[in-house]
Amino acid sequence: MPKKYTSLKVTFSFLLLIVGFVLAFKYATPALGAGFNTAISIELSGEPGKEGDIVSYSEGVYSLAKKDYDASMFGVIVTNPASSIEDTNLQNSSLISSFGEVLVNVSGKNGEIKEGDLITSSDIPGVGVKATQSGQILGIARNDFTPANASDTGQILVFVDIRTSFIEKTLSKNLLDILRNSLTSPFMTPIEALRYLLAIGVVFAAFVIGFSSFGKITGSSVEALGRNPLAGSSIRRVMIFNFVMTFIIMIGGLAIAYFILVL
Repeated sequence: MPKKYTSLKVTFSFLLLIVGFVLAFKYATPALGAGFNTAISIELSGEPGKEGDIVSYSEGVYSLAKKDYDASMFGVIVTNPASSIEDTNLQNSSLISSFGEVLVNVSGKNGEIKEGDLITSSDIPGVGVKATQSGQILGIARNDFTPANASDTGQILVFVDIRTSFIEKTLSKNLLDILRNSLTSPFMTPIEALRYLLAIGVVFAAFVIGFSSFGKITGSSVEALGRNPLAGSSIRRVMIFNFVMTFIIMIGGLAIAYFILVL
């Protein structure tokens, strides 16, 4: 088998391996966290908050989240976590869970919430809403919430997995928004950090493989054309094929990085 086809085969195998890892990660993570949450005791500044309120961390202070798509979201106040780590020296502390399935206070401000919708913070202190645009999210709704009025509030189960996400934007715009939002977040779980590292690694690998293979084959093709001008048409077909495959590899890398970030 020609060397260039072997190289392409290895590249596509690598990309397929990454796709398989992402899909396995997507469907395994919720199953591990469903019905389980752990919490730590934290002293809040300002309003004390209640069970289900969303908490943010900014400039060394924990307080109720009060901004739309708050990049500083830290977790949710819980009362009966599966496990907890408590600091007995803290006064008026609350238990905060940053991952797992918990009750969250939500509002109908952004419309009714259906199971599977993304939930984010709002300008109502501690209260979440349905996410309708790209930005930092708290997690995924496990129940429906159908308020009679937009101002109504209630509680639903949410699988908390704080991260950045996107809704209905172009690929390049989304990648920039997601990376920018992630860099403004003071906390990033190991899983979230792994997503960004994988995305950056895939894009880098795709471009390096694409450009290096294109450069090598183009150079050898030009050299072969100089030695054998009569084979010009065949050599040009090989160069065009190599250019197309290089383009596909780079676009494939961007697409895989995109799905790593948003799944």
